[in-house]
Amino acid sequence: MSTPKRPMFVRPRLWMALGAVGLCTVVCTRHAGPPPADPAPAPEAVGPPPSWQSPVTPVIEPFPGTTGISAASCGQCHTDIYAEWKTSTHAHAWVDPQFQAELHKDPEVAWLCINCHTPLGNQQEALHSAGPDVRHPVRTHNPDFDAELQQEGITCLTCHWREEGIAAVHEDVVAPHPTVYTPELRSEQTCTGCHQAVARLEDALVCTFNTGNEWLEAAPGKTCPECHMPAQHRASAPGAPERDGGMHTWPGSLIPKDTPTPEERALMAKHWQPGVDLSLQVDPASGVPTATLTNVRAGHMLPTGDPERYFELSLTAIDPTGTVVGESVLHVGQKWEWWPVAKKVSDNRIAPGEAAVLTLDLPDDATGLTITAQVDHVRISPENASYHDLGDYPTRLTVAVESTTVGGVGRPEAPVP
Repeated sequence: MSTPKRPMFVRPRLWMALGAVGLCTVVCTRHAGPPPADPAPAPEAVGPPPSWQSPVTPVIEPFPGTTGISAASCGQCHTDIYAEWKTSTHAHAWVDPQFQAELHKDPEVAWLCINCHTPLGNQQEALHSAGPDVRHPVRTHNPDFDAELQQEGITCLTCHWREEGIAAVHEDVVAPHPTVYTPELRSEQTCTGCHQAVARLEDALVCTFNTGNEWLEAAPGKTCPECHMPAQHRASAPGAPERDGGMHTWPGSLIPKDTPTPEERALMAKHWQPGVDLSLQVDPASGVPTATLTNVRAGHMLPTGDPERYFELSLTAIDPTGTVVGESVLHVGQKWEWWPVAKKVSDNRIAPGEAAVLTLDLPDDATGLTITAQVDHVRISPENASYHDLGDYPTRLTVAVESTTVGGVGRPEAPVP
């Protein structure tokens, strides 16, 4: 292999942008349906335009000892990690149908989103620098654009590229390519460059991804990778020693952004646990059932990130004939009005260690009822999925279900196995 040219740096100011992995509402979000009917508290201040720089890696070329800069190239040696990455939200950051729908909704400002969804300079068809306003950036043709690399979204070198070599979390790495000891890969710094982005640029153009600040406020005592990259002890490549590392699946809510194979789904779910626990209790005196949804594992609000996300917590009572005799549903999440001025009108998300509670009143003459509590994590509402013409795109996951039977008010029976 010939010696590669020195990496070409793009001045940092070219890369000022907003965005976050899983971005859904940065682009002017004119959603379907009427505004929420909840009483509107004072709008939340989302802050001034950002002064920080997004973590975009400049245009680069392969290091000696590698065959390219794509994840597929890295996967020639790092086979297990590559297989994990392919299932991840990161790998789908660009091709995600929901993101693409949002990206094309208001093309003038779409450039603000791409730095966190395609973070290598080589992935971007044009380079943008500041113009008179966000709708009129200076657009420059990028001769190093790689259309295939763009499809990889958050690719390996998003986190592992350094000017001197491939970033590694161990000091004494021996590899066929240059490496750089980078202990901060295990810190929140690797994540918050994209997962903390809060700004208002226009009345109806806001970025509201506040996971980094939520984590700071909660002070859970763990960094993002400690929870989101479960520990693995293995060789990272053939012939390498076994070391402590982490899974590279980043399954998040476990809702895929495509239709994974059974093998990919199993890999996504390996070591995965939901951030919430669900419990169902029936008061022995009144017979009133209560469902409790507790944030037991996340070091931030749940749901977090994309304000489209919510939990749907439900309680249902069914009599012996199969008739629904009672039902109660609680929406746990943010509600925003997006037009003409974007503002948050309510937020009942669950902070770490806290819970959402739902009860259900039953008929006085109820007997032999089956009570079921269920919680679904919803990525986007059915109305907005239809508005974006997302078809059979996966939009929700049933996280937990609990059932019990009651013989009558005040006479609980044993839980259903």
